[in-house]
Amino acid sequence: MKPFKLVVIICFCLFIACNNSNKTPQEQPIINLKQQRDCVTSILKQDDSLGTVRNHNCETISLSKTIAQYVNSVNNLNYENCTEEFEIAFKNHMIAWTEIQQVTDKYSNLRGEMHDLFDSIEKRKDSSVFKALLKNIWNTWEDVETAKSNAENL
Repeated sequence: MKPFKLVVIICFCLFIACNNSNKTPQEQPIINLKQQRDCVTSILKQDDSLGTVRNHNCETISLSKTIAQYVNSVNNLNYENCTEEFEIAFKNHMIAWTEIQQVTDKYSNLRGEMHDLFDSIEKRKDSSVFKALLKNIWNTWEDVETAKSNAENL
């Protein structure tokens, strides 16, 4: 009788071990479309709030520091359930924001509402570079908007 019990225990252990193995991609939980749309909506709402803060933080701290804080905050949002297209578009948008710091770093003493500071920088010696970098921010935002629309139409 003892060998039979041993065989049963071994079979049971093998059964448990096989059931706990890594699942194939086909068995991985699929993020449903509602979760993806909700993630996109959530990121955009959080970005809207962070953008409002960003627009006024540079009244008391440098524009570059304001941008760095904004980018860091947006990069730390949870994109886990968002569409890959949306996540990539938003990450590229944050890269565009980071790139504009090569100009804003030169104006660390400027204070004011962000758009007022942008208007001021556009009239200075770095205007052509600044305008190109700002255009890239707007272009990457268009990509975010496209990814949002695509997620809504899933």
